Amino acid sequence: MTMSRLGRPRPGGVLSRTAAHARAAAVADRIRVYGGIALLGAALLLFWEFGAGLIVDRKYVSRPTEVGAELYELAISGDLWRHTSITMYEAGLGYLIGVAVGLAAAIVLVAVPLLDEIAGPFIQAFYSIPKIALAPMFIMWFGLGTLPKVMLAALMVFLIVLVNTVAGVRGISPGLIEVSRVMGARGPSLLRTVVLPGAAPAVVASIRLTFSRAMVGAVLGEFIAATGGLGFLIVRSSRQFETATMFAGIVVVAALVMLVNAVIRAAEARLLPWSSTEVHG
Repeated sequence: MTMSRLGRPRPGGVLSRTAAHARAAAVADRIRVYGGIALLGAALLLFWEFGAGLIVDRKYVSRPTEVGAELYELAISGDLWRHTSITMYEAGLGYLIGVAVGLAAAIVLVAVPLLDEIAGPFIQAFYSIPKIALAPMFIMWFGLGTLPKVMLAALMVFLIVLVNTVAGVRGISPGLIEVSRVMGARGPSLLRTVVLPGAAPAVVASIRLTFSRAMVGAVLGEFIAATGGLGFLIVRSSRQFETATMFAGIVVVAALVMLVNAVIRAAEARLLPWSSTEVHG
């Protein structure tokens, strides 16, 4: 009589059951998270719907049903798509420029430590400047068109990607770098095989979270001087006391940021499933 017939568990069966339990637990956790999000969202909408006017004067706030009706009217007229496309173009282009330049600058600072020491204080000083103070300056420098909004969005993304990429590199274990050098890794090889993979969680997390900053930069520029875009829509409607339109623009901005962040988060989970890095900025 074999041992398996005497009731000894088979390794393959144990591993299979363990994997199944892990998948079931992960699904249950995801259901709880999504259920909590749905409940919180419903609670906020109900409070907004029936609590409108309790804290702020009713004429300065619109209910979700009124905002939904206004969104429908804006969509039918085509204004929603026109303003959204303008803001998404400005934020998207600024986001791509900011990420690319931020990563390139971080690689240069990492490759040349002396340059990092020299430029570090200036980067931190510039990082501390409120970006809203730069918006009027960009309008004066680059005019009233798309360029100042793109540049402002790119700047807000660039600084966060730069700072967090350098911080991610500094967080790599010195022992790992020394062992890699002993094994023959030098210069570009060390950068490609050790430094960049080690900093990848911080880099990907900053790339994910900075799209919201790109949207802030684009909308902020539209607040000051624009003839289109969601920021222009929000400011124009607030000046005309069209609260439903104003809230509709705010809702669209928030929804776009949530959608893009969800897409990038899904890509991050697939590429770096172990990553849980926090981003500063």
